Amino acid sequence: MGLRFDTLDVVEPEPVGDFYAAIGAGRGASRAGFSLAGVPAEPGDDAYGLTDRAMSALDADALLIDVEPCELAGVPAVRTLVLEQLGGLATVVLEQWRLVAAGERWVVTATADLAAWAQLAAGLRAVVATLEVEA
Repeated sequence: MGLRFDTLDVVEPEPVGDFYAAIGAGRGASRAGFSLAGVPAEPGDDAYGLTDRAMSALDADALLIDVEPCELAGVPAVRTLVLEQLGGLATVVLEQWRLVAAGERWVVTATADLAAWAQLAAGLRAVVATLEVEA
């Protein structure tokens, strides 16, 4: 069970851990790419509750820019856009989608340094859009 997706030649086909590095992304303060993280869902879990818990735990170095209900992999999801300051070194963009699918609660993350985000965002979002639920 889980999610599957097409790398679209935007991210490496093999992950390091659960992280798929963006192809051709330069070195920055953080790695640019895409990740999927899933854990077993609890009864009553939904995308809205997962997002509320995550956003309430943001630290002082994070700035919530946008929250939007959406659909991903055929199920309700919530997309957030957060800027995270890394110890004064760089600002990192975290675009995340939270959803419950295939018995798991998922966080899907597209990330890059703010300076590279405009160049990488469309490709990373395209990868996310290919997500499908595997039963």
